[in-house]
Order: sequence, then structure tokens, then C-alpha cells
Amino acid sequence: MNRKLQVFKYVIADLLSAILAWSIFFVYRKYSVDPTILRHLEDVFYDTNFYYGIVIIPLFWLILYVLIGTYRKIYRKSRLKELGVTFIITLIGVIFIFFSLILDDVITSYKSYYISFLVLFSLQFFITFLLRFTLSSITAHKIHNRIIGFKTIIVGSNGNAMALYEEMENQKKSSGNIFIGFVNAIHYKNYKLLKYLPHLGYYTELK
Repeated sequence: MNRKLQVFKYVIADLLSAILAWSIFFVYRKYSVDPTILRHLEDVFYDTNFYYGIVIIPLFWLILYVLIGTYRKIYRKSRLKELGVTFIITLIGVIFIFFSLILDDVITSYKSYYISFLVLFSLQFFITFLLRFTLSSITAHKIHNRIIGFKTIIVGSNGNAMALYEEMENQKKSSGNIFIGFVNAIHYKNYKLLKYLPHLGYYTELK
């Protein structure tokens, strides 16, 4: 599997999510001050702050994701766990952005602060999770259908090792293990697994 390519896909998805979320939020902020902005949206693109935002904000999110370790074990992601992790990271990031950039906005009431926070959080969370969920689902489908997988060596050569191999190979949904061979833990004249996999040596030679 090409890990770098998979990481690149997640990075691009996260950058696009941040750009889209911030762009929509920027328009919302303009609208909350001037409801007529929807009639002349082109004015948004004349605001240099818009372009600063779609450059700086996505980079902020990317740095945050890297620091937290989002792109480690990229093929081992659980979609349910991803939901919780994305929620927590988004909450942390939005709090930082809110107090750094938005707290000095012109507002009509303090209720506007809470609404702005919820709007930014909702946009960032749902767009990010939607794209991540899509990528994780595609990856899971490929793993379950043995299109991609993790190179695996069985330690053992007869009874238990044979049973394990047959059980995993007969799974309706693959767990992602692609067996490339086995190493023996005990010396025998004949190895049952040799019928299916190449013998790679003794277990002390695994490294």
C-alpha cells in the first residue's frame, strides 16, 4: 500500500474542508452585519481578509492535525473513533480561532458570539468529518475486499498456524492481512503451511 499517497489524500481533504468551512463562515459573518451582502456576493472577493483567511486558517488546521497525530496509522482508522477525534480536535481549534480572530468582531449582541461559534464549529466539523468518512469508507471497502492489505508473516508452521491461516483466508470480510510467508518456531521435517505459503526461515530471523 502507498502510505504517502493515502496521507496526501487526507491532507488535501482536510485543507479543502477548512477552505470551504471558512469561506462559508466568512460570508455568514458579512451577512450577520449586512443582510444585503447576498445580493452582491462579489464584494466578498474584494476583501483581502477573505484571502488571508483561506490561506492561514487551513494551515492552522493542518498544523494542529499533524501535532495531534491525525496522519499516523492512516490505514488503521476506525470511522467511529474518527467521529470522536474529529469532534474534539474541531472544538479545540474553533475555540482557538474564535478567541484569536473573531472575538473583536462587530456584534449586535452577545448572542451573536454564541451563534458565530456554533456556525463555525458546525461547518468545520461536518465538512471535515464527511470527507474523512468518505476516504475511510473507501479504504475499508478495499481492505475488506482484499484490494489492499497489510503484509503479514505467520509465526508457526503446522496445527495452530494452519488453522489461523485457513480461518483468516475464509473470512467474508478480510481483516486486511496479506500473507507473504511463514517462519517456523519448531523444526519439523514437513511444514503443512508450505502447501500455501513460502517458508521464510526460522522465527529468530524475522528482523
